[in-house]
Formats: sequence, C-alpha cells, structure tokens
Amino acid sequence: MISYYDLGPDKKLNEVVMAGSHDAAVTMGGANTQTQDLDIYDQAVSGARLFDIRITGAVVKKGGAEKVVTLKAYHGKGPESNTTGVDIRTGGVATAKVKSMWGGEYGLTLTKILTDGSRFVTTYATEFVVLKFDHCHNWEMIAAACVEVLGDKIYKGGGNLNTKTLRQLQGKVIVLFASDGLQLVRPTYSAAQGILGIKNLSKAGSTYDDRYEGLQYFGKGGTSVGKPFGKIEQNIKKQSKLMARGGDGNPNVVGMMYWTTTGVFESIRDRNNGMWTAPNVARLKNMWTNGLDTAVTSRMNKFAKIDGFASGTLLKAFMPNFVMIDFVDEEKCKHILELNTIPPTFLVKNINNFMRTDH
Repeated sequence: MISYYDLGPDKKLNEVVMAGSHDAAVTMGGANTQTQDLDIYDQAVSGARLFDIRITGAVVKKGGAEKVVTLKAYHGKGPESNTTGVDIRTGGVATAKVKSMWGGEYGLTLTKILTDGSRFVTTYATEFVVLKFDHCHNWEMIAAACVEVLGDKIYKGGGNLNTKTLRQLQGKVIVLFASDGLQLVRPTYSAAQGILGIKNLSKAGSTYDDRYEGLQYFGKGGTSVGKPFGKIEQNIKKQSKLMARGGDGNPNVVGMMYWTTTGVFESIRDRNNGMWTAPNVARLKNMWTNGLDTAVTSRMNKFAKIDGFASGTLLKAFMPNFVMIDFVDEEKCKHILELNTIPPTFLVKNINNFMRTDH
C-alpha cells in the first residue's frame, strides 16, 4: 500500500504529489467508455487519493409502482428525465433525475463508492481520500448519502484544504462539490457537516481565496472532440502549457495535471497503455519538472523578498499535486510517488546562488 503520510505528516496538501483517478467509478463499459478496472478501495490501496466522480440517477428495476431508482457513476451522454420510484438506498419514495446512456455506461453505485472510501480510511488510519463530485444530478440526494453513509469518517474540519497538513486530514473522506451543486445544497448542508467546495482557478475570473472552504486547484483535462486521433500528443501539449502557467503565480494553489486520453473514438485502454511506456513516462516526469521550473522562476520575481532565500528557506512553488490517470494500478502510482523525490532542474542548477544571494 502506498502511504503518502510517510512523506511527512506535517506536509501540506499543496506540497505533496499524489495520484488521482479520472472518471474513478466507471469500471465497466465499451472500449471508449470504461476508464478504471478497480473499485475505489483497491484504487486507494494502489495509491490514488483524489477521485473524480460523476453521479446521475439510474433505474435498476422497471415496472409500474415497483420501479426502483438509485444513484450511479456514469460516463457518457443521453437524455435526462425525472423518475419516481423506490430509492434503493433508503427504501423510501424518491424522484431522481435519470440519465439514459447513449454510447456510454453506468458505473459503481454511490453507496459502493462511499463505503469503499470509508473502508479505506478505517483500514489505513493515517491516509485520506478526496471525493470530487462534478457533472452530477440529484445533488441533494448525493449530499444526504455522503453525510449518512460516511458518518464520522467524513471530514468536518472545514477551512482551506490547500494548506491543511496530512496529519489534519488523516483518517477522513473529504467530500467536495462543484459550485453548481454546492449552491443547491448549501441551505441544508454546511461545511461543518462535511460538504465542501471545489473551485477550478483556470477558469476566467477565478482567483485564489485564503478563506475558501474547500479545495482550489488549477488544471483542466480533455482534448478537442474534433481531433479524434493523436490524443497523447494533444494532451502533452495542453498539459505542458497549463502547468507552465504555474497556477497564475500563487504558490498555495493545488495543481491538477491530467495524464489521460479519453475520447469518442479508439480504445481508452490502448491509448492509456501507450502513455505508460518508458519513453512517455519520462515525458511525464520532464513535463512535471519543467512546469515546476517555470513556476519557481515566475514566483521568484514576485515573492522572493518575502520568502528570503538567504535565510535558507526554499520557495514554495506551484506544482501538479494531483496527477489524474485512467486505469489506476500500483505501478502507475509508484511513478507518480517518485515525483516527490525529483527536484526541479532549475533549483538544482541555481540553489547555491539562491542561498548566497540576499533577494
């Protein structure tokens, strides 16, 4: 089991590089749909700590008054409609927005996802997991399930997660809602109950806020639908540009880099296997270090006097803290874990000058 706590319990979240799971709960489907093999528990054991979860309603039993609905992960597109039936989790009558899959597939149930997260932090009490809910339907039902199923394992500490330490997060499942979902549930569910926000600072007009209750990250996945082939090169080009921006200069922003190649055509698994060949793993590491070099250079110009290199304190640089991947396994996560031990070349080449010069 990969333990990030072993890197140092007082390290902040924005100082550690970890694996994240893209479309984390879609463990079935066709070649252009399935993105993971393992359930949430086994992915966490392998080394994933942030899970990208998309939830919608699904009808699991049809037929008049006996219609049964549940909440499931999904990957795909399709029409949406409100359906009333028996909630498979609570046994009560519920009306859920249900998405019919066109060229896609449902994944794990929300209950399975939450149970796996709770099981992991119970089994490995120094670790944590982050469940990032985005592109979801039925937000109120999701919030209710998170609070009730996770119980005392849900993180209720609130505050700015970017600067929380691994010690402060240990043993907890952190629940993050995208802004649209957060607005819908806020009248009922507060940060003190375990429902926090997540904000993408790569969107125009977004700025880092020390008082934000949740996680603030910089990054974006996906490539052009109009360019169905050559996805690996497209992704490397896009991610390199994003990471070189360095969170727009703020060192406390959490970076999120996507080492993924999902698309409408071709096999996701085949493309993913290509990304983890030896040459492309080296490109991943080079992209990480080069992006960090750029971030340190940019930050030195803005913040050097504050940090004081002459005192021996190195700059805290923006870095890709979460590397989002498909088909999580321990081997991939070990490559990402190694990024914690690879210093950026800029620092290696210039550290002596930094330490001698009064900036």
